[in-house]
Amino acid sequence: MSEAEVAVSRVCRALARGRLSPDALTARDLSKFVGKTTSLLYHHWGSLDGFLYAVSQAGFVDLVERLGTVLTTGGDLPQLSEAFVGFGLDSPALYALMFERRYDWTALRKRGAFNNPSPAAAMWQTLVTKLDEAGSDDPDADARLLYAGLHGLVSLAASGRANFGVLAKTDREVALASARRLATRLLQPRK
Repeated sequence: MSEAEVAVSRVCRALARGRLSPDALTARDLSKFVGKTTSLLYHHWGSLDGFLYAVSQAGFVDLVERLGTVLTTGGDLPQLSEAFVGFGLDSPALYALMFERRYDWTALRKRGAFNNPSPAAAMWQTLVTKLDEAGSDDPDADARLLYAGLHGLVSLAASGRANFGVLAKTDREVALASARRLATRLLQPRK
């Protein structure tokens, strides 16, 4: 692994394990964390955003692996949905970087950040295919609905608001059950 790949991997793992917080995602703090100068970030990725985007893509590799495990063990769409929400709740700082950070998309595009195949695109295509196989009349639109709902569940559970009205269960329990139910509802035949 190159020095740059090691830096991406270290930061991704630290975010996933809660050893780095979103507040520590500054060029100075990250450079100190990986034991390099800020010039590594700017020389290799062109910007802090470029580096963090690379870290987010490493996070997508982890998420795709988790979802792939569900698929290879015969999992269905409700189980995939539960795994997605579980990932977000298990690794909140990494999830926030992957799904909530406001990147300078124009600068990343100019820099060529999107020239390589994206694990997020592969994940999206798997979701669309699963919905198509399940009989969705518009799998792309249903994938967007499911994605929005699952992301909302992660956000609600992470902020302590998912179990509203169901205080006997944890936010995590409610979010995971709701993820399964949302996917199940999407798979029901349309009237």
